[in-house]
Amino acid sequence: MRPDMAKIIVERPRPPVRAPNGRDGRRFRNSSDAAFLPMKAGYHHRKSLNENLQPLARYLMRQVGRPWDAVYRDVRAVIDGRNTVQQHILQHLSDFVATHTRVVDGRLIDVGAQMFGLQRVWQPLFVHPRTGLLLRNRDRALWRAELREDTRRAQLARAAVWREVSASTQLHRLDGLWFEVTIENLPAAPAARWDAVRRMWVAQAARNSRYSSEDRETAKIYGRPGVYAKSKRQLAAREIRSFGLLSLDP
Repeated sequence: MRPDMAKIIVERPRPPVRAPNGRDGRRFRNSSDAAFLPMKAGYHHRKSLNENLQPLARYLMRQVGRPWDAVYRDVRAVIDGRNTVQQHILQHLSDFVATHTRVVDGRLIDVGAQMFGLQRVWQPLFVHPRTGLLLRNRDRALWRAELREDTRRAQLARAAVWREVSASTQLHRLDGLWFEVTIENLPAAPAARWDAVRRMWVAQAARNSRYSSEDRETAKIYGRPGVYAKSKRQLAAREIRSFGLLSLDP
């Protein structure tokens, strides 16, 4: 490993640290109580690292076939774990290499992630449980294909009950009937207290239920957070045909 690997991975400009989260930032700044809200209201992910891990990934790929102990020894000769920034690089090794593996019923299992229990190895590289060699994960291509297939099925299932026509209009299938739903951004906080934003509830016309403005379920229903259903209207038969929704019927 080249001696300046730590600088190549870590030392590059960070992204803007005060970038607001679009709608949320404007919603708080345009509120009549903006002068009383915290300065960071509406800002998310204010600080983040901007490391470039591709040099590390390429280095590990070139070490395939070597004993993992030797590879890790070379890494530690350059990356100092006592340094907070460089220690972060060591933590990223698990993103590329599964070091604690076992073969269970003919399948390679990663036993290093104890909090998730036994699971398949998803990293591109793994350490052979018997020889200790660093090898390519040939099952990764199969695992990724299965993931793409699951994603495709989920998208088809989603299209059967939901479609976005425009930024303010969506189509929802409820109890076998198609509705045109008009959505709007959540209103500004009704009070100066930050806690009032979390307690704000908005009636959801599309689902005939109530969700908190902070509830992640709204993002699952409408495709993005920070919006709510203002009204809904059942589609006529000709509209269903024009949108091509008949082919989505089970």
